[in-house]
Amino acid sequence: MSIAIETTTVLAASTVQAVGAVIAVLTTIGFVAYVIANLRAGRDEVGSEIELAPNRKPYYDDEQLETTKLNRTLASGVVLLGIVAVCLPLYWLAEPGRQEGAEADMLRKFTDRGLEQYEEGSQCANCHGPEGTGGQAPYTLFDANGGFVANLQWRAPALNTVLLRFSRDEVFNIITYGRPGTPMVGWGAEGGGPRTTQEIENVIDYLASVQLSSEESQEAVAAELVADLGLLQGDDLEDPEKVAEAAKNIDYDSLATGEALFNLGRETGFASGAYACGRCHTRGWSMITEGDGAVEPASAGALLGPYTDYHDGSGGGIAPPLDDLLPRKFASVDELAEFVSLGSIDGLGFGIGGQGSGRMPGFGDDPNTEAVADDGQYTREMVCAVARYAATLQGNQEPLPEVPTTVAPPPTTTTTVADGEDAEESAAPTPPFCSDEAIEALNP
Repeated sequence: MSIAIETTTVLAASTVQAVGAVIAVLTTIGFVAYVIANLRAGRDEVGSEIELAPNRKPYYDDEQLETTKLNRTLASGVVLLGIVAVCLPLYWLAEPGRQEGAEADMLRKFTDRGLEQYEEGSQCANCHGPEGTGGQAPYTLFDANGGFVANLQWRAPALNTVLLRFSRDEVFNIITYGRPGTPMVGWGAEGGGPRTTQEIENVIDYLASVQLSSEESQEAVAAELVADLGLLQGDDLEDPEKVAEAAKNIDYDSLATGEALFNLGRETGFASGAYACGRCHTRGWSMITEGDGAVEPASAGALLGPYTDYHDGSGGGIAPPLDDLLPRKFASVDELAEFVSLGSIDGLGFGIGGQGSGRMPGFGDDPNTEAVADDGQYTREMVCAVARYAATLQGNQEPLPEVPTTVAPPPTTTTTVADGEDAEESAAPTPPFCSDEAIEALNP
């Protein structure tokens, strides 16, 4: 669809250019003809200036002026009016295409400027990888008193899905003010950084150009789950058809699947944790402490326990710990899953007594496409799987073996009046967010 739109825009822009070129050529030919005609009508000087001066030259008599001269002038006017009447509508007929072409060209320029900022100006690529595929950032760990503990590497998340979970305004806010407690500093002038509003907007324009589609993101997650859950091994993981077939066997009701999603990429480096809840909600999750030279000095490795040894969702990273979510924060898994899908909105309430900051992304719905539902980086099944697992987390303790039991709210009913008679009719109740019925409605 996008290729067709781009092709139509290019053709429309080409048509406008062609019409403009034809008009320019006709105008030039007319001007040249006018000059030649005037030169031919001129004559060599044969008398004094008094005799040859235009205001002394005898003009047409009334009979010739009101017939031959007038007819020629009117004919010329009709011809010029015909040219205007035909060419001008043709030119403006393609004006929408010209506007679209101008917008596309402007976006291309902004994207190119954003690429320059991403790779050279702000050097985002040094941490987040080429084309936003994820990477690592150097990080210096200090204790509570500001004393040096260690130098290590921090997982810098992939940014090729960032606009599937954050709105443009939220991404702008993060780049401007940074992420306290991480290597991500504020790059905007308002956040104490060196970049202008326009430069940050251009970086976002570039990021928009490298985003995965919702389908590509969901397929990548499913493929990673196939490997993490041991549904395929070895060379079979390189066969897209086998991976797609194995993905059909993922049990999204299993807490093991939810746990894998919660920590997606921690062991394998997949997208540097961009899909993982633990990256924000588990203290120390993003610190890379394994491998040669991961921690400097090496002796500091023995001191990292208070910073890294936490159960899933505990300790709090750059987001709150996830202990006793049910029923402390949410009345049911469905309510929790819907929040995970949509994310928080700055200032708006959620769950039980929660207030959004806009920094909790929505993993199941792209906030930049309000007219389309469930088009995020996770499918509905994935969102519900990770919500079920999150509901078992109990602070710095082992997760519960099963999801806590909660009481679901009563189904919604409505009262209608038909044909002027009182009639009470129960509408079909809204199916719970994670029910088979709700999921099947998304995949008829």
